[in-house]
Amino acid sequence: MTITELALLRLLPPTAVDDASLRQKLANAKSVMEKYTGRKFYFFQQIEEPALLYIVGEWESLEQHMNDFIPSAENQDVLNNLKEELTVEWLIHIDAPHASLPLPTTKIIEGRPVAGSHILSIARLFVSSGDNAKFRETFDANKHHLQYYLTEGGLGHGWRVDKEDAKEEFVLITPWTDVDQHMSFAKTEAFTKYAQIRPFLDGNEIKHAKLLVL
Repeated sequence: MTITELALLRLLPPTAVDDASLRQKLANAKSVMEKYTGRKFYFFQQIEEPALLYIVGEWESLEQHMNDFIPSAENQDVLNNLKEELTVEWLIHIDAPHASLPLPTTKIIEGRPVAGSHILSIARLFVSSGDNAKFRETFDANKHHLQYYLTEGGLGHGWRVDKEDAKEEFVLITPWTDVDQHMSFAKTEAFTKYAQIRPFLDGNEIKHAKLLVL
């Protein structure tokens, strides 16, 4: 089953995202993962806390990533190369291929790659124990209210496949022109209807990120 990796990385002081050395190492890491899988990988920078970066990558299966790639010499070289610049905050996988997610593309302007215009919201929704079926039903019945408000593409989502302690986690990825557009949705009548999923959640973590062009 094709899955998507979501990993959150924290830059270690004094490393900054604009450091040429860091960008070269991230570009190398991206190249290694893409060569290993034959699939596309992305780095994003969180807007709320710029010292946090996301990896969004696609794998043939959870086993390919965790059992084959993680212990491989290629990956160990990448980790060793970046150990002074960053650390991994968390790593999860969802049952969604990249084709179902609203990932931005790069444009070539004057011979140089430039990030597409939209940003992403990355929402980790923690479903209450025993409410999985009710959450699914309510989300499916009301997601069109969110989709109708989006102007930058379709929403994407998936269930975490490496869940901990049988806890269900739903990841929702949506494209926005900017953070203000997302915040304005929360003031609409459509949001009130979409928010009917809230009673079935134990909590959530919602952040925004922009594509990091390497």
